Amino acid sequence: MSNKKRAQRKDFGKVVGVLGNPVRRNIIKKLSEGPDYTLRLSNELNINQQLAAKHLKVIQDAELVDVVRQKSTLGADKNVFHLNKFYSLQIDFSPSLYNERLISFNNPRQWIQEDNYMEKLEEQVKDIDDDEQDVEAVPPLRQIVEMIDEELDGLEKRRARLLYIRNLAVGATKGAIEELDRRKKQIIQHLVDIGPTSIETLSKTFQLNESDLRDIVSELEKEGLVSRDENVISLNT
Repeated sequence: MSNKKRAQRKDFGKVVGVLGNPVRRNIIKKLSEGPDYTLRLSNELNINQQLAAKHLKVIQDAELVDVVRQKSTLGADKNVFHLNKFYSLQIDFSPSLYNERLISFNNPRQWIQEDNYMEKLEEQVKDIDDDEQDVEAVPPLRQIVEMIDEELDGLEKRRARLLYIRNLAVGATKGAIEELDRRKKQIIQHLVDIGPTSIETLSKTFQLNESDLRDIVSELEKEGLVSRDENVISLNT
């Protein structure tokens, strides 16, 4: 596994660990509305201050917030928490499917090259922001938000349909390989689901030593089901 993939998996685990707790989800939700401090968060979420501080520490340790010390003229200085990540968390699972993904969307140009529609929307927002610095900017901005929400709803419906069809395709392979023994079925199913992969990865996934795994792969090669290019195993097409 590459260092980049290890880092992505680590970040995914940290975010899931934070969001797995309902109190921390509520804190994240409140911080999405703007920076805040422990006492006000505890009051608005109706939890004691000590519990709020405990959960904020977990969120901070996961590197999801920045903390700024803010001076106060009315009392003690306080720590103000700011969300610092732009994440979309996706988990899809079914009897024949498991996907997990953590997408960072603060730099969209790293995962999309050109899209004139999005470029125009972005320019519209920037133009409104530059031209109108008062409440008159709110209605046109709301129109853009509404357009985007409609687009996202359509994308989610399309994505759900694609996931359903993907699940059907992956599930159908189970019937097609029913005659194989358990280990062979696992390897074929993994290759259908993930695509070409290495002996090392398969060994770790199925907790088999590499020698035993190579023997199984050799049998699958003889049966014409897989092919091997050095250390990479792929399905025959």
